[in-house]
Amino acid sequence: MKILSFNFKKLLSTPNPLALWLFFRALSFIYFIAFFSLSFQILGLIGEGGILPASPFLHYVQDQIGWRRFFLVPTLFWIIPPTDPMLYAGTFLGMFLAILLFFNIAPALVSLFLWSLYLSYVSVGQTFFNFQWDGLLLECGLLSILSSPWKLHPGFMELTFPPAWATFIFRWLLFRLMLLSGIVKLESHDPTWRALTALKYHYETEPLPTPLAWYFYHFPMWFHETTTFIVLFIELVVPFAIFLGRLGRTVSFILFSLLQLLIILTGNHAFFNLDYFSLRTCLVR
Repeated sequence: MKILSFNFKKLLSTPNPLALWLFFRALSFIYFIAFFSLSFQILGLIGEGGILPASPFLHYVQDQIGWRRFFLVPTLFWIIPPTDPMLYAGTFLGMFLAILLFFNIAPALVSLFLWSLYLSYVSVGQTFFNFQWDGLLLECGLLSILSSPWKLHPGFMELTFPPAWATFIFRWLLFRLMLLSGIVKLESHDPTWRALTALKYHYETEPLPTPLAWYFYHFPMWFHETTTFIVLFIELVVPFAIFLGRLGRTVSFILFSLLQLLIILTGNHAFFNLDYFSLRTCLVR
């Protein structure tokens, strides 16, 4: 079966230059949205008068773990005090850096600054940044650092033809994202996933359901059982197709896209779906 043959050399082949170009543009857009959103919320969440102020949290961490805080809670706010002006200004700095990345200005250096800045907010954000989309954005941001040339304004070919291993790490991240999304559902020991009825309850318990979620909720039970099975199949089986040649990547690209489209139509998961769509470009040829 030639289609199913595993060729490690092809696995490490360089993806279509347009695919990586789209990834970097999408990543810069997501960074901009993330920092733009933070500019309205950051003071109320972790500001000096916020719900969980960052400064007392950092003092507590320092008292508890000492010098290890730099590794376990990595943040620039160990150096720059997390005062309200600094927290607020950091969000605008993030938006500015995202614009630079979009226009391909010093992409590696700008990606490093963006990643460090967003990691700083995640580290002090406590409960408010303990979400899947925050971790995914940081992983995608790290990939952009590793895949971008260290030049002030590289050309199109330089930006979109990183070392060969970049292809693998992009696809490996997508593989882990999808497979673990399925595994965690079964490992939660929630009986509704094994009974294929989970989506019956999903539409009324997910974050910020859309108007369409009301209609999906009222579909008959056979619809919920069928779609729950499809979700588990896409997340637990289809990810392996990423490594089964061009046909496998094409199939996974289509099925992953359909799943994310359904999620977008029925719920608001912040910029998680945008993160996912940007990463999905690594499958394009």
